[in-house]
Amino acid sequence: MGKMKTQVIQLDTHDDVTSIRDKMAWAKTSRILLVFPRRSRILGRTLDLRLVQRNALTLGAQLAIVTPSADIRQSARELGIPTYKTAVIAQRRTWHPSMPAEAPVRRTPSPDLRSMQRETVAVEGHWRNLFAVRLLFFTLAVLAMLALLVLFFPSATVALTPETRLQSLAISLNASPQVTSVTLTTGIPARQASAVFEKSKTASVSGSVITPNTPAKGLAHFRNLSIGEVDIPSGTIIRTSGSSPVRFATTTDVVMPAGVGKTVDVPIQAVEAGTSGNLHADSLVIFEGDLGTSLAVTNPSATTGGSDQLASIQTAGDRTNLHDALVSEILGQCKTSLPQSLNHGDIYFPSTLAVGKIISETYFPADGQTGATLSLTMNMQCKAQYVRAADVSSYANLALNANLPAGYSPISNAVISPTQAPPLTDTDGNTSWKVTAQRSLRAWIDPMKTVQSIQGRSLAAAGRGLVGSLRLAAAPSIKVMPGWWPWLPVIPFRIAILIKG
Repeated sequence: MGKMKTQVIQLDTHDDVTSIRDKMAWAKTSRILLVFPRRSRILGRTLDLRLVQRNALTLGAQLAIVTPSADIRQSARELGIPTYKTAVIAQRRTWHPSMPAEAPVRRTPSPDLRSMQRETVAVEGHWRNLFAVRLLFFTLAVLAMLALLVLFFPSATVALTPETRLQSLAISLNASPQVTSVTLTTGIPARQASAVFEKSKTASVSGSVITPNTPAKGLAHFRNLSIGEVDIPSGTIIRTSGSSPVRFATTTDVVMPAGVGKTVDVPIQAVEAGTSGNLHADSLVIFEGDLGTSLAVTNPSATTGGSDQLASIQTAGDRTNLHDALVSEILGQCKTSLPQSLNHGDIYFPSTLAVGKIISETYFPADGQTGATLSLTMNMQCKAQYVRAADVSSYANLALNANLPAGYSPISNAVISPTQAPPLTDTDGNTSWKVTAQRSLRAWIDPMKTVQSIQGRSLAAAGRGLVGSLRLAAAPSIKVMPGWWPWLPVIPFRIAILIKG
């Protein structure tokens, strides 16, 4: 005999009847072999072993065990469960259980089935077999079926084309920076757009000033007051007396010969250019520095050659005019750029364009310096008011809803058309303008009331009723299933209303 497939289940010391039955439930073979661990009291009771045996029979499998316990082997033999020393031997053998003797079965007499049937079946009344009674119940059944057909069998679809019209309204709008939300009473929020631009501009100056041109020159006569030599370095300063002295400097290094009364002549030049250096003879008599204790000085002849010139210089008016001109140019640039930065449909108010803040401005040359031209570089923020297209549309819809004709509902958003008059802004920053708002309306149809008005009526009567009670652009279309049925359904949910347009 061929070797039969056996599911070997290795038990653990902590297993009990419940866990063993769970493991057996996964077996897919006709033989289940339980291998007990050593020194274990699993299934020590005969009752536990019998429960496992019954579970194997329920699964349609034959049960055998491998255990070192003599007590468990004795209990298994009493239940007719084959036992083996090892799993290898058990898998090779054909299992021949020795079933225990069965307990005697007490036999009872067979029941009288016919008598029991007669006792349980009730005797039908004689009146139920009468022809008139049977005809009555048949007629009632037919009428019930017809009623069900009338109520649930027919269905209808009613297509309606509501009347449409155009709603148009002239609206006066007001936008204010103080408004935060769109309402019919307060108007629309005026929002602010801003941009920063840097620009430079140069202009001619209109002022003039006399400025020094060339320095005066001459000759200084030094006289030794000491007995030794005296060095007179180039750049030695001599000057006139008084509160506003004119200063000259030597232009070469010389050495005064030793001896009191010795003299030397040295070329000099005015420290500052201009005609102020043209001095009379004997005007330069004072030293600057320590040489005044050793030498005496004077100019034996007048100093000459100092001259002035007429130079261009900026005036306060030049700076103001250049500032205003550059601000105007930046505002012109803002007037073009700011609207381009807004979203499509937003409305820009050009009359609100203004300087937001001058961030920086630099003049060249600086104030008080000469120059034929004056340049200004300015970094400026400009600002202007605008309103969002969504806010205008929201306000227009509110105004249209407030003037909505009775019995109609909107089927499109408002289309805004501005008038020819430009927006006007007052001194408080409030801007007003006018627009025309239009949208399409459709007559309102209540599907539930429409169904209630036509349910159970003939097709012709229902059509006339719909035309008389509703604002329709075309005659209603009524289709009934089946097509030969002459009335609309009585049950409301069997009628479908289809709104066209």
